[in-house]
Amino acid sequence: MSRQTVSAAALAAVLGAVMLAPPQAQAQSYDRLVVFGDSLSDNGNLFGFTGGTQPPAAFYWQGRFSNGRVFTELLGFDATGFGTTAGSVNYAFGGARTDAAMSPPGMQVQLQAYLANGGTFGSGDLVSVLGGANNIFQALGTISTVPMADPLGYLTLESIDAANEITGLVNAIAGAGAGTVLVSNLPSLAATPQFRGGPAQNLAGGATSTFNAALRQGLFAAAAANTNSNIILVDLETASAFFAANPGLFGVTNATDACFNQTTFTVCANPDSYFYFDGVHPTATGHRALANLALDYMYYGDAGAQTTVLGETAFRHRERAMEDGSARLSGREGWTEGSGGVTAGVVYDQTEFDARGAIAAAETETWGARFQLEAMPSSSWRFGVGLGLDQGDLTAGRLTADIETVSADLWAGWRSGDVFVNGVIGVSSDRFDDINRLTALTPVVHTGKTRAVTTGARLQAGTWMEMGGLALSPRAALAWVSADLDGYVEQGPAARHDIADRTVEGVTAEVALRLEGGGPAFGFYAEGGYRDLINDDADPVTVGLAANPAQALSTAFDNPLSEQVMVNLGVTARLGERMNLDIGYRGRFAEAADSHVGAITLSLPF
Repeated sequence: MSRQTVSAAALAAVLGAVMLAPPQAQAQSYDRLVVFGDSLSDNGNLFGFTGGTQPPAAFYWQGRFSNGRVFTELLGFDATGFGTTAGSVNYAFGGARTDAAMSPPGMQVQLQAYLANGGTFGSGDLVSVLGGANNIFQALGTISTVPMADPLGYLTLESIDAANEITGLVNAIAGAGAGTVLVSNLPSLAATPQFRGGPAQNLAGGATSTFNAALRQGLFAAAAANTNSNIILVDLETASAFFAANPGLFGVTNATDACFNQTTFTVCANPDSYFYFDGVHPTATGHRALANLALDYMYYGDAGAQTTVLGETAFRHRERAMEDGSARLSGREGWTEGSGGVTAGVVYDQTEFDARGAIAAAETETWGARFQLEAMPSSSWRFGVGLGLDQGDLTAGRLTADIETVSADLWAGWRSGDVFVNGVIGVSSDRFDDINRLTALTPVVHTGKTRAVTTGARLQAGTWMEMGGLALSPRAALAWVSADLDGYVEQGPAARHDIADRTVEGVTAEVALRLEGGGPAFGFYAEGGYRDLINDDADPVTVGLAANPAQALSTAFDNPLSEQVMVNLGVTARLGERMNLDIGYRGRFAEAADSHVGAITLSLPF
């Protein structure tokens, strides 16, 4: 059976790092694995029951219908075989149908035997269900030997019956208390060496499509009836089509022929470069791909939770933009009636987010430009507008994105002597384009894009105290920020994340002490302070799977920008008679994130 994927160009650094190391343990965890199915899942049950005759030991590896372990053995569980019930167990049999056939035990019999042996299901169980191909194989065999007036109609009924039996099995498993049921559909049987180019190719392909459509419909109904179980459909049909078109991505050079020739009883010299071991079964290479595909579905909640950094980045950018406005209104120098000015500058911003739970550490890096225009109608009032444009990138574990932020702010300040009060309101648009997620089905990359619209307001008050050539300014501020991130659906052949809309909102309070020194020709400033979230009202990250009965899973995160220690440092200089230069650094050291901003600004008064 085939599967796999085509990659939409991924960032080499992320791809390389992940391919060098196995995926880390997931916070979205399962207690054990229970397997029902056919030869794609059988870890040696039929081999044991037939006294080592099926599959033939001379050609197949340790009772598997392949040259290595099957995919269910590569999911992180050590399952024992048929008959046991404790821990992870595998009841799958090669050749099994979806019904109650006794030899080999059909999938209904497998479940009955598990329950009869005292087996139960719990909320932490992961149950793998994969079958239906043998029903179709046998129906095609009947058509080839028994004349029929309507072979397609017969095959359609057989395919639908098989899908309905799988659905019934899933309903029984979910109804018995299984927390998660992982159900795989079938790849196109027409693409297997057994049917490819043969007289039954079209019938095999049509039967696959019929089975998969009926299974999808049945699983949606089963999910609606069993809300305590998460029923996940693994779309092997879509993944296998991408793999067949791009085998080289996975080191496969032959995705059409069988490695084991069942006529001459010879095995190819390089089975790892084949996808099919025999007419319908994958090689160990193929099973590794199927396992990675299953892992991408199994841990979609954890993988999708990484997008929390998108909303947090938008929140952070709005917070920073409003700080720029306040800084224009809280300096030591007094205001002159009738004056104003134009300011332009460049900004570099780097933010590092710590790893939290299931999500990896993240980093954003942007370069930007600023333009500000101000007017002072009196010595007590000052008004301004600021525009900003930033571009850069985000790297967060297996997730990367391009960032473009456009911001607009209005500010107003009042001053009486050394006392000042000011306010800033603003809005930002953060576009996250070219979102790339390196799936568990390495090197396949899923893509997406989204946007956040972020609004905010900031109120600051303080005073200046002259101390000879120096001046101190205690100040305090309150700010409100709300980042509204649009949901999006990934594009790609593995588990397609459906990320829900999300709002990251909070109110911060801060106190700071600023020191300024020097004069018009040259000056310096240093500021230290503390900021904390006094209200953290962020939505959880909610992740579903597109066109899938799987549940939408939600993960709550505290805002990593809480408990910030603030540091501002800089120097100023007069250039010529009118122009002013400011070179500054702004550091924010929060509970789970650190940011560093460097800016060079030129101001021209008028």
